[in-house]
Amino acid sequence: MSRKRALVVGAGPAGLAAGVRLLEGSKGAVDVKLVHMGHHVGGKAASYTDAGGRRTEHGWHMVLGFYDRMFALMRSAGIDESRALSTMGGNAHPYEPWSGRVHALSGSGGALAFAARFAGYDGLPLGDRIHYSRFMSETFALALSGEDLTRHDDVCFSTWAIEHGLPPHIVSYSLFRMFRDLYFNFPEQVSAYHVLQTMKLTSSSQASEAFVCRGGWSELVWEPIAKHLLALGGSIEPYTMATDWIYDGRRVTGVRVARPDGAGHAFGETSWTTPRLPVEAGTERTLDDFDVVVSAIPHAVFVTMNAGDSRMWASSYFSRLRNLRSAATVSMRVTTKQPVLPFRGPVFGLPAPLGIAVNMTDHLLEKPDQGSVVAFVGQESGFEAWSDEQIASFTIDNLSRVPRVGSLRDAGIVDLELHRNRSDFERILLCEPGVQQFRPGARTPFANLFVAGDWVQNEVDVICMEGAIASGHAAADEALAALGGA
Repeated sequence: MSRKRALVVGAGPAGLAAGVRLLEGSKGAVDVKLVHMGHHVGGKAASYTDAGGRRTEHGWHMVLGFYDRMFALMRSAGIDESRALSTMGGNAHPYEPWSGRVHALSGSGGALAFAARFAGYDGLPLGDRIHYSRFMSETFALALSGEDLTRHDDVCFSTWAIEHGLPPHIVSYSLFRMFRDLYFNFPEQVSAYHVLQTMKLTSSSQASEAFVCRGGWSELVWEPIAKHLLALGGSIEPYTMATDWIYDGRRVTGVRVARPDGAGHAFGETSWTTPRLPVEAGTERTLDDFDVVVSAIPHAVFVTMNAGDSRMWASSYFSRLRNLRSAATVSMRVTTKQPVLPFRGPVFGLPAPLGIAVNMTDHLLEKPDQGSVVAFVGQESGFEAWSDEQIASFTIDNLSRVPRVGSLRDAGIVDLELHRNRSDFERILLCEPGVQQFRPGARTPFANLFVAGDWVQNEVDVICMEGAIASGHAAADEALAALGGA
């Protein structure tokens, strides 16, 4: 009997996790081919240094202590976690404009101790601190109660908090916006469900401990996992971008692909109502050597597939996907001659668009001799018309006004790189109120097509790398079940 064949489309955390799961779950009985559009693996979590020494990255990413699936995937690939990741020691630093200061937020222990740490936070006036500490303790208790949290999805967390007794003015503090800004990198209002789910997952100091990559994510994490996939017997084909599904009845029989114009780099914005990503002329072809397909394509790209196929997009499953929105992230990396930003751990609550700053110097494998490496991350929403120079200058000026940070300009800027991740394959899902009803599960109306990604409902269900990996595992398990049934 010939081996069953699985095609995985996309090499971000979801696609890599799905490919490895298919190979390990089938004990090599399934032939797995992974195709992806770029020249480096990692998807939206990719970062690497090119031959010219310039870095390419989609933003600053952190790994949290509850990322059990990600840690397991790294270990299976033989990755030394201590070399690849560096802990920020449970430190975070809200900048509160009302006080003009950066305050420390740290704590240890279980859920109650973790919630109680807000009582000792000195960035709020005493009366507001008492209100906030009570609210957070009650909210953590709800998050851990075992009730169905999705019923809180239809309202934003700020409104939900006020409805649950928090004085309205407290929602303007940076500390209140911590889950929205730091965990979600979100410029707008977040669904209460997604904040409650985040609290549930980060309800202890160990689960909320934050780690950063000590260099390029692609080199230290994703490429070793890709090599593990190859060692298990899978194959990987780069520069291959899916453009359309070919289907007959309820089965996908082929995938139209082409080499992306610019080999995965120079893309403009697209949506399901605008032209698709450009492809290199004459490279269009069809892949049909598979029994099942796992699509780990970002949502903003997925909804451009088969854009003119009214029959497919009229179905209730596919049509609701167009109600999901995504956002463009912005990141910046500044290297200085002299040290700046003495805080260990992220500083958040800074003015948009780059509202989070992290001194990465001590976390990197290759440290500068004397100066600092500061990473910034945020979202472009509301700043689309600003030039790169305006965003960079505005951010540097704002950070330099923060007490104890020091002036980046006076410290001598050696290098500055700013990335605006506008293209569909770089955009992230907005977890806004009401979004949960539109997020799909792993199964699709096609019996042999399964979807994965942080935009797909999963056990973690928070927009992060761990959620993407959980989704990849679920899609692979569904695909293996379908192959067994076949």
